[in-house]
Amino acid sequence: MDFKVLAPDYKDEYLTKVKRLLRIPSVFEEDSNYPFGKKIDDALKEMLAIGREDGFQVKNLSGYAGHIEWGEGEQILGILGHLDVVPAGDGWSSAPFEPVIKGGNLYGRGAQDDKGPVMAAYIAMKLLKDQGFEPNKRIRLILGTDEERDWQGIDYYFKQEEMPSFGFSPDAAFPVIHAEKGLIDGYMELPVFNQSRDRQIQIIRIKGGDRLNMVPDKAIAILRTDNHDLVEQKFTSYLTAKELDGKCYLDNDRMMVEVHGKGAHASKPSQGVNAIIELFRFLTGLPLSEEAYEWFSQLAEILGDDSGENLGIKHHDDVSGSLTMNLGSFQLSETGLVAGLNIRYPVTVESEALLHKIQEQATRWKGTYKVYDHLRPLYIDEDHDGVSTLLNIYNHHTGDRTKAEAIGGATYARALKAGVAYGAMFPDSPDTAHQADEYVRIQDMMAAVAIYAEAIYQLTK
Repeated sequence: MDFKVLAPDYKDEYLTKVKRLLRIPSVFEEDSNYPFGKKIDDALKEMLAIGREDGFQVKNLSGYAGHIEWGEGEQILGILGHLDVVPAGDGWSSAPFEPVIKGGNLYGRGAQDDKGPVMAAYIAMKLLKDQGFEPNKRIRLILGTDEERDWQGIDYYFKQEEMPSFGFSPDAAFPVIHAEKGLIDGYMELPVFNQSRDRQIQIIRIKGGDRLNMVPDKAIAILRTDNHDLVEQKFTSYLTAKELDGKCYLDNDRMMVEVHGKGAHASKPSQGVNAIIELFRFLTGLPLSEEAYEWFSQLAEILGDDSGENLGIKHHDDVSGSLTMNLGSFQLSETGLVAGLNIRYPVTVESEALLHKIQEQATRWKGTYKVYDHLRPLYIDEDHDGVSTLLNIYNHHTGDRTKAEAIGGATYARALKAGVAYGAMFPDSPDTAHQADEYVRIQDMMAAVAIYAEAIYQLTK
């Protein structure tokens, strides 16, 4: 079978079906009737309905996860993707949950992460089925529902279902990702600082960030002040100097200051502009109390350094690269400060030493640090048969001579005993995950369909 020739014939079918998923705003919501909210449940049911319509076996595990299966045999080839998405955020040129095709690109929240790639893997399965291929293993497209939060869905799934003998996740980039950094989500809980009433300005509240795995694109401070003109003048000057957007306005007797940054995936914080950090830096230019000034100066310096050097946790290895840190959320209220940190550390680094350093800093600030979630690094040897097979397929399709790579992102490949991330983005694909106007190039998805079809064929023939 010539998969490069066959794949383009499925372009219209791919677009029709992926749009069905993209129209569902499958963002996590608290809901007593559904594990992760009705919209995520709707997305899972829709994907399973697509599989059922095409004659595959499907299974829904109580809304926590599901799978679409084809073939027979004792072993399972697992393909793991997710149907939940991060919040849309601001700054879109079109409605984030109304998919749009423009300039050969498919726009919509989830187009790149991860509904578009999931559908590419699904279409690859259907292509093979349409061609009459009979696999010697069960091919199982496993659908997660809580990847963007804390992986409860996939954890539930593997407590109920068999572990594949090998698998891949279409939730990263080609050629093959054989190493993924360790990931720690945690929160610093810090005391409230003193603010003298005789100062011109007091900070009442601060709120910024929706998810730790996103560079926050908006942060708001509520100020008490009689000198509104001073705040507005300094804010306008700050935005101009930093080439940022934002707004400053009165709400009853309070001054609202809102900084707009640039969202990005937390694994690549340098690609974004952290609105929380920029708000801190603006606040240090106001006539605050001495203690408030000191707090925000330190927070900006230490937590605003995405290499982790100022926190004492900078690391690098040749396998997976440098540690990254993202201040993903921040809240200041009358009861205290809470800073949410997303840290991605190289595969050879001992996490205990990192955690000790972070706790030391929290203690210096008279606070505490608590780990919310910790995903250990993924590393599978480049000489593994599955890895070499996938790499050879990619190089054959592209004419490249690449080697397996490492990333800072976290994919469902970690949920497997033996697995890797494999596409669906190419080295030259624009990285738009977690950003406004998220999109994929349709030609990339068709190329991924061809690669996935051959990968499934080679691994199950």
